[in-house]
Amino acid sequence: MTGSSGCTSGSYGYSAGPGYDLVTGLGSVEANQLVTQWNNSVLNTSTKLTANPSSFTRGQSTQLTATVTAVGSAGASAAGVVTFSLGTVTLGSVTVSGSGASVTASLTLAGNHFPAGTQDITASYAQGNGFNASAGKTTVSVGAGVGPVVDFAGVVPVYSTASVLAPGSWISIYGTNLAPATVVWNGDFPVTLGGVTVTIDGKPAYLWFVSPTQINLQAPDDAARGSVNVVVANPNGSVTVPVTLAAVGPSFSRLDATHVTGIILRSDGSGAFGGGSYDIVGPTGKSLGYQTVAAKEGDNVVIFGVGFGATNPPVPAGQVFSGAAPTTNPVLFQIGSTLISPAFSGLSSAGLYQFNFKVPAGLGAGDISLLAAVGNVRTPAGVVISLQ
Repeated sequence: MTGSSGCTSGSYGYSAGPGYDLVTGLGSVEANQLVTQWNNSVLNTSTKLTANPSSFTRGQSTQLTATVTAVGSAGASAAGVVTFSLGTVTLGSVTVSGSGASVTASLTLAGNHFPAGTQDITASYAQGNGFNASAGKTTVSVGAGVGPVVDFAGVVPVYSTASVLAPGSWISIYGTNLAPATVVWNGDFPVTLGGVTVTIDGKPAYLWFVSPTQINLQAPDDAARGSVNVVVANPNGSVTVPVTLAAVGPSFSRLDATHVTGIILRSDGSGAFGGGSYDIVGPTGKSLGYQTVAAKEGDNVVIFGVGFGATNPPVPAGQVFSGAAPTTNPVLFQIGSTLISPAFSGLSSAGLYQFNFKVPAGLGAGDISLLAAVGNVRTPAGVVISLQ
């Protein structure tokens, strides 16, 4: 190409390859050439992450700002999403905004998203829209503070990570500075324990266990549904967090992170516990730190949970109960792909539900997935029952 005044002579564009006539435009473009040259137009990016402030307590907040810059281009603006993370935990995703070579994404977070100590945060810009991916990191210093702080999503049914609570259910609260010391109840359902009180929707909860990092309690009876406040108070202050209250919030009790809490009834007295009356369900052996036995076909099994809803007769929260109060809504189990209706579903003690069933044939062997549904609400995934 011969340039006119002020222009440089030469060839521009790319070689389309054999079979394509540059003059007439006839023939076929070589796909590999086209893709290769097209990809050369994708711009690299760099991502810088800052936190303001970079030092804060769990009761305060910080703003994370990621600046994404298109490298080698003064006018091109990156588009897309930045994901902020703490290790493997995603803190949030934000679409970048702004114009010019540098655009930003900001996320404001309460300090209860972070454990106390020095924490490394990553901002990852996703590849796409003509720009390559990039990431940046920053370090924050998180102090425990003095007053109580509840972890983000730190109010859950015991042994669960579910986000919905049921009245009368046993609940755990996780955080820091929740109590001055560790104190355990005497089985008397106190509303004050070790200087700590908890209210749910303004009603006092019944405290079983309090410590600086965890509180276990029974939720009070309540007809309210939807968002309500949980207030934790101790001599060093108080903290308020919202939770969702529903008629049911089912969750299985667990021996560890995955294995359901249950027993195998032994009418012949051969069990390892209860004077020979039962074995604990789990992988056969002592892998959990004590003797457990995988259930087999024909075994009569009892497993336990919380939050399965109303019973008939009703059992008030905050009182000792021993007996059998069936659930008003039917409970259905799914073990692997098999559906099972327990012979009994209901409360057997305050806030604790019991489910009796006989292990049918064909469930398989090993740790088999276990789910339950009541009132169209399912228990959280990730629970297993050990079978042989």
